[in-house]
Amino acid sequence: MALPSVVVLPLLIVVAAGVYYIYNEVIHFMSQSIVRNKVVVITDAVSGLGTECAHLFHKGGARLILCGNTWDKLESLYDQLTDDSDPSQTFAPKLVIVDFSDMDSMEDVVSEVVDCYGCVDVLISNSSMKLKAPVQSVSLEMDRNIMDMNYFGPLWLKALFQQ
Repeated sequence: MALPSVVVLPLLIVVAAGVYYIYNEVIHFMSQSIVRNKVVVITDAVSGLGTECAHLFHKGGARLILCGNTWDKLESLYDQLTDDSDPSQTFAPKLVIVDFSDMDSMEDVVSEVVDCYGCVDVLISNSSMKLKAPVQSVSLEMDRNIMDMNYFGPLWLKALFQQ
């Protein structure tokens, strides 16, 4: 005995909706479990991309170490993250001051970061310095600061974490 088409169409819609719901739940669970409990360090977490990464990783349950060069901005980001989250599902972020223009402080920064959780699973190097000026007006000292901030600082940080 065949089912009337009046019954088949709603039944097909309900089954498709159920499959779609289960698919979304599995994808959501998998995306959270990928970063859950991972130690994630974000340099310059207080600006644009770093802030967005902090929000996403925090919601995913990562153990965040947020780096920046101003304590007030780091605390503000900390407050945003902790106010918008469930403390039973997330970890309170750790805050670390980092200044890539002071290369001598990098070893202290790395030891402070490693002291938080003992290791680093993901390093997001978001720090950068931009300069809009005619090339002939840029001093050698400014060139050095730009290279430290954009290249040598993150490279040195990565090398220290690999030790």
